Amino acid sequence: MSKLKDLVGKGVRLIVTDTDSPLPAEAPASERDLGPEAFAASEPKPVARSEVAADVADFAAVYKEAGIELRPHGYGVDRVGEMLESKRLATLGRDVKAAAVLTALETAGVPMRDVIEDAVLRDKALDAFEESKRRELEELRTRSQARIAALKTEMDALLKAKNAEMEGLKKAEEEASRTFLQLQTRKRREEERLHDVVAPFLEGAPNPITTSPPASPSPSPDKPDRA
Repeated sequence: MSKLKDLVGKGVRLIVTDTDSPLPAEAPASERDLGPEAFAASEPKPVARSEVAADVADFAAVYKEAGIELRPHGYGVDRVGEMLESKRLATLGRDVKAAAVLTALETAGVPMRDVIEDAVLRDKALDAFEESKRRELEELRTRSQARIAALKTEMDALLKAKNAEMEGLKKAEEEASRTFLQLQTRKRREEERLHDVVAPFLEGAPNPITTSPPASPSPSPDKPDRA
């Protein structure tokens, strides 16, 4: 019966033997050491700017964009994952499950390296996708902050202009009010002059010249007669 000898970190060191057969002196390097360094050269297709949305629910689109495809034998990390979770292996321990799957792969002529490389490529594609979205976020933040600063400058300039406009309107109102008060004063004086000029000739009759009250900030609607 074949079995899995060791699982180490992210890599897998595999020495598969038959319990009834002598242990080989040393397995080939390609099957003996499948640690991270063995896949350093395995890279997915570079994607300068991902077209996949950051809120994607299924990473299949990310893997497709990175050009990750299964080998002709059709076995990859997803299929092996399904095999490990199959009902037939549900009651078995982890190492026994791994040994059973490894046996199935050996029977199908599928190198374990291919499966691990598929996982490595997907992992690197995910890292690249995250980095792409991080750059997009930074670019968006930079644009947003620049636009916010520009809008703040525009708002400050607009507020300054509106404040100046309001100040000008207030000054114009105050000037008009002063001018009107001056008009009221001159008018009253002129009315009093007219009143006084005709008064001696009225022989006790009411003076037809009306006079205004003392100047006020706003014109009075009524103008009482001066007796």
